[in-house]
Amino acid sequence: MTTTTPGHVLHAPSTPARPRRISRRLAALAGGLALVVAVPVALSAPASAATPTTTTVASHAPAVVTKHSTTKVHLSKKTQTRGKAVAKVRVTVHVGRAVATGKVVLKVGSKTWKTVTLKHGTARLKVSKTLKAGKHRITAIYQGASHVTRSKGSAVIKVKKGTPKVVTVAKKYVGTPYRSGASGPRAFDCSGFTSYVFKKAGVKSLPRTSSAQHHVGKTVSRKNAKPGDIIWSPGHVAIYLGGNKMIDAPRPGKTIQVRSIWQSHPTFIRVNAKAVSA
Repeated sequence: MTTTTPGHVLHAPSTPARPRRISRRLAALAGGLALVVAVPVALSAPASAATPTTTTVASHAPAVVTKHSTTKVHLSKKTQTRGKAVAKVRVTVHVGRAVATGKVVLKVGSKTWKTVTLKHGTARLKVSKTLKAGKHRITAIYQGASHVTRSKGSAVIKVKKGTPKVVTVAKKYVGTPYRSGASGPRAFDCSGFTSYVFKKAGVKSLPRTSSAQHHVGKTVSRKNAKPGDIIWSPGHVAIYLGGNKMIDAPRPGKTIQVRSIWQSHPTFIRVNAKAVSA
């Protein structure tokens, strides 16, 4: 029970100081929030004030693609005889999986032989009959168009020594009868036979008599003699076939025949290089 003293007014208790402190803190907090809200506004600058950017335009030019070519050389046979049937050459060229167009350069060894145009990716030709004896590499080179690789292919052919034309012509008359003074083609004597054969072979015209033929060309040793050389002995001539063989018109009653060399010391005569070449 509360009592009052006369003459005094009762006062309610004073408001504590703590609520005032809370109000100050709230005010400070409100100010901070206002600052936070203001920051995004400042960052949201107009587009006109933004830093300009660089735009890169992609190139649409097509990339250059290099196409690879392959060249192959095929031979119908790997060996041929000089002067006879020849090998056939077939060159095929592909660019990727497609057949190639254009030309190929062919070489025999290091020498250029021919330049041929491809037809449906293929070129065909024949080896020369006059190719010298020995091994020869045939190379085909495809140059290619723009952005096509250069390619080449090769094959090796072996050429065997052939028979000289003089010998080939002479053997055609085996069995033809001997007749003195005859110069062919139905009958021959020894020198008539040799002079006729050389003329027919297109090598060189020989004098008609055996004594005159003795002085044509140059003498070679038996060791160095080759088929197509003349074998001379006093009063008789024949054509050397190689080894110990010759072909001649022997004597009356006989025919042109291939037989062994019967002379003891015959002279071998090289009419010219063409006579012994194939």
